[in-house]
Amino acid sequence: MAEAGEGKRVKRGQGEGSFIKLADGRVRWRVTVTTPAGERRNLSGTARNMTAAREAVRAGREAAQRDTLPPRERVTVEQLVTAYIEHRAPKLKGRTVENYRALLRRNIAPSLGPLKAQGVTPARLRAFYDGLREAGQGDSVRRQVHNLLNAAYTLGLTDGMVTVNPAARARPVYVERGAARVKAFTPEQAAQFYAAARADRWGWPLAFMLATGLRPGEALGLTWADVTMRGSAEAGTLAAVVSVERTRSVSSGRVYEDTPKTERGRRSLTVTGDAARLLLESRAQTEREAGARLRHNGREYQRTGYVFTTRAGTPYRPDNLRRPMTRLCRAAGVPVLTPHKLRHTWASVQAAAGVPVEVLSAELGHAAASFTRDTYRHVFESERASLTYDPLTPAQPQAAAPSERRRVTVRRARLAQAQAGSAEGEAGEVPPSAAPVKKRARA
Repeated sequence: MAEAGEGKRVKRGQGEGSFIKLADGRVRWRVTVTTPAGERRNLSGTARNMTAAREAVRAGREAAQRDTLPPRERVTVEQLVTAYIEHRAPKLKGRTVENYRALLRRNIAPSLGPLKAQGVTPARLRAFYDGLREAGQGDSVRRQVHNLLNAAYTLGLTDGMVTVNPAARARPVYVERGAARVKAFTPEQAAQFYAAARADRWGWPLAFMLATGLRPGEALGLTWADVTMRGSAEAGTLAAVVSVERTRSVSSGRVYEDTPKTERGRRSLTVTGDAARLLLESRAQTEREAGARLRHNGREYQRTGYVFTTRAGTPYRPDNLRRPMTRLCRAAGVPVLTPHKLRHTWASVQAAAGVPVEVLSAELGHAAASFTRDTYRHVFESERASLTYDPLTPAQPQAAAPSERRRVTVRRARLAQAQAGSAEGEAGEVPPSAAPVKKRARA
């Protein structure tokens, strides 16, 4: 007989456990086992399918026979999460480990930490998530807390520390968003901001991010060893090949420097136009400051090799970009955005110009074009201004689509580059790109 609202019960032989197929395809299992000491224990859980549920029952019975069932009242939530973090630490970035520990210390330990992990119910978890919301924690933090708890309980099931995972049946209620917030500059606003940032030494990293679509940590992690300059500004052929090999980030006040998260994140970009000139100016400024051996805030200048540095020669902290970002937004008369939104702006402006999303995804270092489209592509009002269809007006011949115009432009640019290369011989200068987006460097 099926349980109300839960699904169909699957009959099994005595001692083999019971199974209930849920509406979402998962299977809830339960089995009664007896330990060598004669203690009867009821084990239960939820598995992704029938095969996994039967495996869980088998594992539970074997654990009972070996007398390795976990004591129900021994492991606390804090101990469970700590065990998960330590288990995963060798395979995670330093910043990620520190973020997990901060979530445990600030959000989980004060309320759930002392509770016995086995005794936490889905209802208790939902109340915990509601409490975080009432305390002012946003959707992002509560989502991270839930994911951490779910992962810790999942490992706990595997290791026999607990027999149920309440996080699999309880999720935070995310707050409905109010009025849509600005997520990217319009092309006009981007030009205003770029001009303001370009004229300000502290704005150079921000201007470079807007021109290239780099993440803040990627731009601040660049060293001159990652940059190969080509051509010359005087001849109008200046270009730079920039290799993204590391990223700088901050967690709990500590700066971490790691390789990019994914293999796609390690990439090369060809930088042209004013962004390439900005690199030259940054290097010249660094050499002037190093030569003058300036002292800044009581410290002597340090040669660190980073592209964007403070007046002391040290690399920027990523969390120190917000202040100049806010100041420059106000100076330019544009909405105040975060530094990361410059990356959104780059993607949206390039997409509006007709650059295919697959090209943008590769340039941004994303694993999937769908993520680029869903997260970084923001439609401007100007793109929607004249979409009314008038059946009474005869159709007008359409100009070539932006993407087609771009392909023609790129073909012409390549032809010009080939002709210039044959004429210049050993000069090795690169003609300026005519495409609306930087071409990805070929290995």
